[in-house]
Amino acid sequence: MMHQSIATISSPEFINLQPLDINPLMSKCEIKVLYVGENRNHSYITKDVAADMAKTLRGAPIVGYYKEEKEDFADHGEQVIFDDEGIKFNCLTKPYGFVSPDAQVWFQEFEDTDDFGNKVTREYLMTTGYLWTGQYEEAQRVIEKGNNQSMELDEATLDGHWSTDVKNGMDFFIINDAIFSKLCILGEDVEPCFEGASVTAPQVSSSFSKVDNDFKQTLYTMMQDLKFALEEGGKNMEENKEIQEETVVEEEENKEETIVEEESENSMDEETTSVEESVEEETPVTEFNQEDGEEETPSEEESSEEEDEVKEEENADEIEEAIADTEEDVEETSEEVEVNEEFSLEDYNNLKASYSELEEKYNELLEFKNAVELKEKEDLINGFYMLNEEDKKDVRENINKYTKDEIEAKLSVICVRNKVNFDSEDKAENKDNTEEENSAVTTFNIKENESSIPAWISACINTQNSEK
Repeated sequence: MMHQSIATISSPEFINLQPLDINPLMSKCEIKVLYVGENRNHSYITKDVAADMAKTLRGAPIVGYYKEEKEDFADHGEQVIFDDEGIKFNCLTKPYGFVSPDAQVWFQEFEDTDDFGNKVTREYLMTTGYLWTGQYEEAQRVIEKGNNQSMELDEATLDGHWSTDVKNGMDFFIINDAIFSKLCILGEDVEPCFEGASVTAPQVSSSFSKVDNDFKQTLYTMMQDLKFALEEGGKNMEENKEIQEETVVEEEENKEETIVEEESENSMDEETTSVEESVEEETPVTEFNQEDGEEETPSEEESSEEEDEVKEEENADEIEEAIADTEEDVEETSEEVEVNEEFSLEDYNNLKASYSELEEKYNELLEFKNAVELKEKEDLINGFYMLNEEDKKDVRENINKYTKDEIEAKLSVICVRNKVNFDSEDKAENKDNTEEENSAVTTFNIKENESSIPAWISACINTQNSEK
């Protein structure tokens, strides 16, 4: 019997691995899987079909059949055995690696040389994988020298049809859909179906692997910063709020200083201009005619002072408007801080606690409600005193399953089947009611046609009458 080990309910403690953390006994490789179009084994794969098939590349094993005598890999390693039991098929390949679950998959054009020496541009489906070079020495050869490669498809899911090319009259098997079962490493002397298909050290992918790794590292750093921000939630919000408020106050002071400086410079310029104009003007302009009793005419200097006062008032209004605008900015910033604070970790925990408290109260109320209903059902069953416990056995055992109406109906039917006589009970109850009415002369029942018969007895009588 296998030793048992059961997980507890305590929370798991995760280890924060970085994206580049990987087993050092593995080596990354690059695989040219197949090319688009017709190939020399008379099959045909379109680019759209290859793109759909590429979804099954991740996780596919990388296998090979290594021959020590030739110090290289061989073919697909298919072996046919003839013995007294018949014909058997055996596969000699073994796994040397895999296509990683996060592998990159892409199309890349290559210039190949065909069997006749012609240059042909082909578009290959490519991916990356890992080989266990630390476990198998022969796998290291693939990284150092490179090997041919031939993909294998799952025969059970292979879908396609034969068609004839009208240009050359050749028949091709058009593949409509397939799943990659494995990628097979071939030796240098074994020609693959797709001429340029191979397994090598990273070549094309090495040009963008650094960018990808930098992105992963940056993403990991961002995730760590986000985790720290969530843990420090409320505290950071308060600090940010204080910093923002200090910044707004500093901006307000700088605005006021700038406005006052501009006002002083404007006043100095205006005073200098007024003095120069007063010196240049003729003296009669500043004299008054007192003999004719005419009113004094204001001088240029007095007019300049009045203009300065008006400008000072205008500048004061501008300062007040600037202060008002700054106060509005402070209010908007405060509102933004309040909105952001709503999403702090502390508020989330408080909301979670409130929900737990409400859930607990709900469960208590539900339990109380069920207890009250159970008591009412038991009282209803006990009210059928003319029935024995055997008659009540079913409703007692299913008291939580049946409603009160269902219990009453079932027991009423049993009363009718047992031919319980309710006439004597009606007379006894009516007699008791009459005696009570005579003794209590100050009590009157002004409601006509009101019956004092219990509801369950009425139900039994109605059921009995309906069966007559």
